[in-house]
Amino acid sequence: MKQLIIFRHGKAEQDTMAKDDYDRTLTERGRKNASDMGAFINKKNGTPDLILSSSAKRAHETAILAAEGMEYSIDNIQTDQNLYFAPARWIMNVISKLPDNINSCVFIGHNPGLTDLINILGVNLDNLPTSSTACFEFNVESWQDITTEHANFKWLKVAKEL
Repeated sequence: MKQLIIFRHGKAEQDTMAKDDYDRTLTERGRKNASDMGAFINKKNGTPDLILSSSAKRAHETAILAAEGMEYSIDNIQTDQNLYFAPARWIMNVISKLPDNINSCVFIGHNPGLTDLINILGVNLDNLPTSSTACFEFNVESWQDITTEHANFKWLKVAKEL
């Protein structure tokens, strides 16, 4: 069994001409929601085997704050610059290459890719809000075998519900 938790980064500073989008940081609310969502995930599902994040500043900051709530070592967070605004199919490709000894992964990234991925996996969603998560399980032994047909939607948690 493989479990994937799709986690949109926390609320970030407004986009300005003075700062590159990649370098935007979380707002105070974004930091609180990321931490609270990490604690929720830990309570609901325990500590994940892996946290994989876009390397954009707001996503990585979300990963660090959520990891603390999940009792996951921040030194073990994996980041990938190629996941910055990655489309859904690209994300699926990256996830399919995870080692099979990883059974649970929290993936932290950006819209529209994350909302598109949730839709591809069979849940009709207009928009995954910031610091919100969706959990899917796949009744497979290898990440290579995850497909939309194997996706089993477990839960959706919106940050404002915390």
